[in-house]
Amino acid sequence: MDGRPTRVLIVDDHSLFRDGLAALIERWDDFELVGSAADGAQGVELATRLNPDLVLMDIRMPTVDGVAATRTIREQSPNARVVMLTTSRLGEDVFNALRNGAHGYVIKDEPAERLHGYLQSVMRGEVALSSAIASRVLEQLSSGDRRNALPVTILTDREREVLRLVVDGLSNEEIADKLSVSEATVKKHLGRVMTKLHLDNRVQLAVYSVRQGLVD
Repeated sequence: MDGRPTRVLIVDDHSLFRDGLAALIERWDDFELVGSAADGAQGVELATRLNPDLVLMDIRMPTVDGVAATRTIREQSPNARVVMLTTSRLGEDVFNALRNGAHGYVIKDEPAERLHGYLQSVMRGEVALSSAIASRVLEQLSSGDRRNALPVTILTDREREVLRLVVDGLSNEEIADKLSVSEATVKKHLGRVMTKLHLDNRVQLAVYSVRQGLVD
């Protein structure tokens, strides 16, 4: 970011939760609430009009659910980051959200400071997953079907090296330190990898890479 607060849009059909989350965001100097919506349809409309940096999105909502709204927002505003903030721990919800462009999946009962940290990490280009959700993702990775693996020649040696470190859970800064390169170089490699594999974020990248046998 350029030093200004991250502009946040809340999308949730429970007014008490919206109000509480809004009050919490107002306590953080690095985030600024720009709007709130009561369902996915209104969320899409406000995202188009307000151009937020970050959208906090519930899953279960009337009219348009959070996954469908996330997909539309990511199509219309590719620079916007979306984090699912929900009570649902269902694997189907988790993977549908990540496949449709969510940059994180956080359970609503997380402590306020941990949520703050998750959102800061998303704005640094990382992925935020509550610990229970991360465990579910890792289970899915370990049980992936590799029968349709892509040839590893689709990526360069350095791209595969960066990819392995992403799968290991390292941040861009940690990858840069490990490979003795700049963070900008790491981001460039990741951008090329995601373009080649037609993926949108680090979670999709990790899941796809392990399931398809691109890394061990």
